[in-house]
Amino acid sequence: MKSATRGPRTPKFELARRTLGKLSLGERLLLWLSRHPEDVEVVSDYEAPGAAWTVDNALQPFEAVFPGFRDAIRGKRVLDYGCGDGFQAIALARAGAADVVGVEVSQARLRHARALAGETRTEGVEFTEKAEGRFDVVISLDAVEHFLEPEENLREMVAALTPEGRVFVTFGPLWFAPFGHHMHFFAPWPWLNLLFSERTVYRIRSLYRKDGATTYAPDLNRMTVKKFRSLLKSSGVRVESLRYGTVKDLPIVAHIPLLRELFVNQANAVLGRNLDEVIPHAAPATAKQKDRDRRVRNQPSQSVSVPSA
Repeated sequence: MKSATRGPRTPKFELARRTLGKLSLGERLLLWLSRHPEDVEVVSDYEAPGAAWTVDNALQPFEAVFPGFRDAIRGKRVLDYGCGDGFQAIALARAGAADVVGVEVSQARLRHARALAGETRTEGVEFTEKAEGRFDVVISLDAVEHFLEPEENLREMVAALTPEGRVFVTFGPLWFAPFGHHMHFFAPWPWLNLLFSERTVYRIRSLYRKDGATTYAPDLNRMTVKKFRSLLKSSGVRVESLRYGTVKDLPIVAHIPLLRELFVNQANAVLGRNLDEVIPHAAPATAKQKDRDRRVRNQPSQSVSVPSA
């Protein structure tokens, strides 16, 4: 119906030649695998507040992987580390958290979050660039793969805890996962970051996003399972649990290093302060950017101890 209303549209290869000039073999192949540019919104979910979340569904990612999550936050002081548009923070307040602070670096995001709190008449939630004091619970959703300094960010989250507090971290897809490239909005095929060069991916991506990006960095830090496990060790945090969500709920892949890298979509960790060390208090910084494009994740997960490689 759309094509009948708009009339015949320009073939995508002609659009690409007009915009990019001569295409390499790899670029032609990737474009052939990609959607037509007119079928993809130019504005990403990150740039369009509310595209992925509502207050009603905002806590589902945590409830799916952390049993008893609502009980863990009820009556507690909670920090949403990198709160984005504020949906999770507002949902936390409405779910019974005593006090919620959402921290975000983007002024546009903060404005949206504050407006949303007003629209929903939610009390007990504050949005700011810098949090003060200690928290019983800190949450982080789909941000670790975007942190510029992930070890420092983890330290800051844990440093904001009370002695018995806990951090709930869930993120994905990881870098070597089928859709770790985060380009599924225009090319819904796995492992593009392994099959095509970065230049090829970003040249074709420029037909769908007009932000001028030419590299995965700084939006993606190429976080792998191995890198995250190493990060947990080096950051000095206490790991209460580390669980993985795997492709097609294949339990064995979580225990075989090579398969784990390729078929783990999601990492879920509960962290605490290492009481044997003195962790100086630091006001939590915020997540750099959260990719709000639809994530490819499988909810069932497998428990895995951190020390093994």
